Amino acid sequence: MKLGRYDVCGLLGRGGMGAVYKVRQPVTGRIAALKMLKPADTLLNLVGSEELRRQFQAEAVAMASLDHPNIAAVWDFDEAGGIPFFVMEYYCLNLGMLMGESYRVEAPTRRLPLDKAVDYTLQTLDALARMHHAGIVHRDVKPFNLMLTDSSRIKVIDFGLSRLRGETGPAAPGGVKVGSPYYAPPEQEADPDSVDGRADCYPVGVMLYRMLTGVLPTHESNLDNGAIPPASRFNPDLDSAWDAFFNRALARAAEERFSGAVTMRQALENLYQGWRDQLAAVCLGVDDFKTSPLTVDPGGRRSEPVKVGTRHARARFALDPLWRPEHLTDRGVKTYAARADGTVVDAATGLQWQQAGSDYPLTWTEARTYVAEINARAFAGVSDWRLPTVDELVSLLERPPMMRDFCLPPVFDPSRPNLWSCDRKSFAAAWFVSAALAFVGWQDFSCRFHVRAVRSLG
Repeated sequence: MKLGRYDVCGLLGRGGMGAVYKVRQPVTGRIAALKMLKPADTLLNLVGSEELRRQFQAEAVAMASLDHPNIAAVWDFDEAGGIPFFVMEYYCLNLGMLMGESYRVEAPTRRLPLDKAVDYTLQTLDALARMHHAGIVHRDVKPFNLMLTDSSRIKVIDFGLSRLRGETGPAAPGGVKVGSPYYAPPEQEADPDSVDGRADCYPVGVMLYRMLTGVLPTHESNLDNGAIPPASRFNPDLDSAWDAFFNRALARAAEERFSGAVTMRQALENLYQGWRDQLAAVCLGVDDFKTSPLTVDPGGRRSEPVKVGTRHARARFALDPLWRPEHLTDRGVKTYAARADGTVVDAATGLQWQQAGSDYPLTWTEARTYVAEINARAFAGVSDWRLPTVDELVSLLERPPMMRDFCLPPVFDPSRPNLWSCDRKSFAAAWFVSAALAFVGWQDFSCRFHVRAVRSLG
């Protein structure tokens, strides 16, 4: 199937305004996202085709006008069969996927390490500061609208509900909700056409709270007075200063929040620096980490690849509802031996690993080629390296670090956050493991992750 000059690889999602496809560019074969105007019938009847076309083109123009590293770039605008579409850069991961958010938005999500959560938040605020400087209010900031590049850079997408400074007339008809439940601020639900940049800062506070606690900052008993449960109740790394930050970031009245993305960013930077100072003091008092005596697992771990679909994957890989291994150890408990040849031996499993791995993120096909290449040159003096199974990769995962855990230098290269396995999900997709966030996921072969090859000892 083609849309204009582009080969369609699959449907990424649908919204009230249109459909987004994963496409391949002609000649170069580069993967991109193509958004086509395909409004729902109810929206078409309420707004009209001409106004929707105008808004759709305005979205593309707004995104293309902002040359910023944290905002997705628009590459093309065209029509197919008289229907407009625009093409933008695409990455396989997004923040919602990393957090483990689902269609049941209120369900618990994965808790991220504090440094990761703050990094993603600061990048998002940088993007919003640029948008607000240009007079654009996004109005639909949420985890699934924040793509993540191979180097963990945030890319804001979906300007379909954005509003320009000085724009007259309603961008949405009366009665149509603008924004997403739990993320849209109260004033946007009441009057979406009068909001300013503070409306975009509110969902950033929701996301950071959720990344650090694994829950939404709402509770039925607190809704009447606007109070939220203290974040420190859910995360021992947080204190009263973090609670005060969230009380301001998530104030129901816009005038009680941070004045904009720049002031919110500065407050978060100051808070994060205080946490880093506290961490430095804690680490001064840590002489060493106690380790538990571990022996080689007599049963070993599965080394042969399997093909398993999503329906059976959790049971097959022993994962919890958030796709995390059911049994994880704490940092500092694992017994590894780093060698001078660039490998690490795990005494618990009898496996030898590359300490770093591939220099660059690779497609799944390239990952298999990479393993063949290191065998051809006998990396570390041996030639029986292989792409690991999910079972083998899971053996490397640890519980998300808390304060004291950050004192221990990482054994493996932390710049390789996502690792391919040899296990396939389907004829076009394979399973990967997030070494940074300790969960198992899947993506199609064209996505790019790092490789950490493994071999069995003895």
